[in-house]
Amino acid sequence: MLLRSIASRLSLSVLAGSVAVLAMAGAVLFYRVSAQILEQAHGEATALANEAGNRIEQRLARVADTTQTLAGVVSARPEGIDVMLRDALARNSDLSGLAAAFVPAAGNPPTSPFISRQDDGSLGWRDLRQDGTRYWEKSWFQVGLACAEGCWQKHFYSQSRKRELINYSAAIRRNGQPVGLINADVSLDWLSRVLKDLHKPDGAYAFVLDDNGMYLAHDNPALVGQRGRAELVQVMARHETARLRLAVAQNPQAKGKPVWIYVVPVEGTRWGFGLAEPEAMIYAGVRKAFVRVLALGLLALLALAVVTLVVTRRTLAPLGMLASGAEQVARGALDFALPRARFPDEVGRLTRAFDRMRKELAEHIAELTRNAREQQRLASELDIAHQIQTALLPGEHYLDAHCENFELHALLRPARAVGGDLYSYFMLNERRFCVMVGDVSDKGIPAALFMARTITLAKALAPRARSPQQLLAMLNVELCRNNDSCMFVSLLCGMLDIFTGELVMASAGHEPPVLCDAEGVRLIELDTGAALGLDEEARYPARTLRLQPGQTLMLYTDGITEATDTQQQMFGSERLLACLERSGSPSAADLASGLLAEVDRFAEGAGQADDITVLALSWHHGFADRNPAMLDLTLHASMDHVFDTLERCDTSLQEQGVSPDVREDIRLVLEELMVNMVEHGHAGRSDRTINLHMRLSDGAVLVDLHHDGYPFDPLQAPAPVLTGDLADAEEVGGLGIHLIRAMASELSYSHDEQGNHLQLRFLHPARTESDHDVQPED
Repeated sequence: MLLRSIASRLSLSVLAGSVAVLAMAGAVLFYRVSAQILEQAHGEATALANEAGNRIEQRLARVADTTQTLAGVVSARPEGIDVMLRDALARNSDLSGLAAAFVPAAGNPPTSPFISRQDDGSLGWRDLRQDGTRYWEKSWFQVGLACAEGCWQKHFYSQSRKRELINYSAAIRRNGQPVGLINADVSLDWLSRVLKDLHKPDGAYAFVLDDNGMYLAHDNPALVGQRGRAELVQVMARHETARLRLAVAQNPQAKGKPVWIYVVPVEGTRWGFGLAEPEAMIYAGVRKAFVRVLALGLLALLALAVVTLVVTRRTLAPLGMLASGAEQVARGALDFALPRARFPDEVGRLTRAFDRMRKELAEHIAELTRNAREQQRLASELDIAHQIQTALLPGEHYLDAHCENFELHALLRPARAVGGDLYSYFMLNERRFCVMVGDVSDKGIPAALFMARTITLAKALAPRARSPQQLLAMLNVELCRNNDSCMFVSLLCGMLDIFTGELVMASAGHEPPVLCDAEGVRLIELDTGAALGLDEEARYPARTLRLQPGQTLMLYTDGITEATDTQQQMFGSERLLACLERSGSPSAADLASGLLAEVDRFAEGAGQADDITVLALSWHHGFADRNPAMLDLTLHASMDHVFDTLERCDTSLQEQGVSPDVREDIRLVLEELMVNMVEHGHAGRSDRTINLHMRLSDGAVLVDLHHDGYPFDPLQAPAPVLTGDLADAEEVGGLGIHLIRAMASELSYSHDEQGNHLQLRFLHPARTESDHDVQPED
């Protein structure tokens, strides 16, 4: 509730801004002071490290001086070695043991005495030559002989004395040659005591590293004998005073936080003394001081925010009335009055503007209500239009009920409520199946209406078409009429022989189909004509394809190939082929739905920009015609061939048990038609041909005639006037055409670039058993 007030927000803004300024200023000041504190800490820690290094150096120097003195005395006067070793050990408490070890050779003392300090303070003695090991073969002895000026050796752990020790060795020389050495054992316990006695800052710890980077002593005993961090060992190797910062301390007691390490060399050795101080402890004092200062600053800023709150609330009180009015507007209550503005300031102008806005808003809401009702009515009409458009399309799935040798699956998804994509399929006759897929220019309601017109015309014109190219040409002429809006449709049409799998296709500017089989997927390139509705003289070349079992033909619109993703990349033909290749399923439904799903994944987030249609036609198998052809002939256009063919027709009909009356009718009709084709349709040219196809089908004889002569439609010939002597009627299209119409049960004609096509049907009633038993009379 507090933040709903402008005064409260203003006060909080002032407080937040002041806190931000204070924090930035404090950060800068803290940074400058911290740098000075750090430099001061560096100086103090380096001085403390030098002091500790000097103390260690002095005690080690005493050990080195004692050892070198003994080596000089023994080399001049080897008698009384034991006494000298005992006196030296008693005078120097840092020594844990002294040994005079000689090279086993003539002229050297027969014993190598070793005097050691026991745990109770007494001195013990033993002869090193009596030990089980040959000390003169050990590395410490060999190294010691080579130390002309004396040297510190590696530290080791004494099993007999149970402590860490380190040796200082000085060679005993006679006539310039080493004959033995004085070896002083120094316990590292005193080194640890030196570290503990240092007056270190809070949280700091000290350590000593040898020349191999191993901890000789450490305030944390657990690290003694371990190797130091690589960065620390590198600094120690330079044997000079230095400092470094470790982001993560090696000592577990530092809890893995950053530390500053100050290193000084221990003169006379290859050792180094180190003092580690946690970075947090260096800044601890300055942090406490800054916390106090910031706390005081925040209290002052809080007081400032309270004063700001009181002042701004009194200044902005008139705005509360406007806020109450705005809340009423939000609830839809526009019938209220605002108090008159007393001053022409910003609040007064705002009051007058708000009252004017209230009145205009009421008028605008009334207008929006009217528009909403209109939009609802349009949405309802669009929904009805979508239902009507869907009803124009056949079902999504089709399986031939008689032979089940092919299957079809189609999917259509408009980009809007209604769209311009279309598909259709239907049987033209008992063995020809027509299928088409199209895409109307534009989208929405105009495209939907043009699509409906296209489908309606296609179904009406299809029975008159012998081929897809003829159907497209007829459909193009009809769509060009009264097409003032210049809309057009790309259409791919195919006619399938459901017995043989032969598919004839023609394209009017449409996407090429894709053929899928076990060998892969590939585009079927088609020569295409212009889109329908643009040019009445357009022609549409055809391509014939013989489908094989297991093959699927995919027809689609450009909504597939031109689908785009969020990067404006198109799906394209390559992705189309790859998707169908990956599918591996021969099912039309799987291929169609799989392709649509792949397009959806590709265009996810980009939305559908165009209508999408997919139609998959799967050819399962061919089958023998249930009504096989009795005759399938091609003859030259001559009288001799015509009458020979008539005899063959009569013989075939008789073999099939066709009644004599029907045979006679068929002979008369065929004779009339083929004679006219020879004499008139071909003008006597013998290079022309006539194709005859005859077969039985469900109680009828079907005859197909084709000739490549001049166009002549017997259905359009006028009926003859049946007066006078009928035998004299010889006019072409006269009595002969009348007889054809009377004898044939059905007659249809079409013409295309291949010539004239006539289809005739003669009823052939099924014969009974008694028909077979009738004997001719004598």
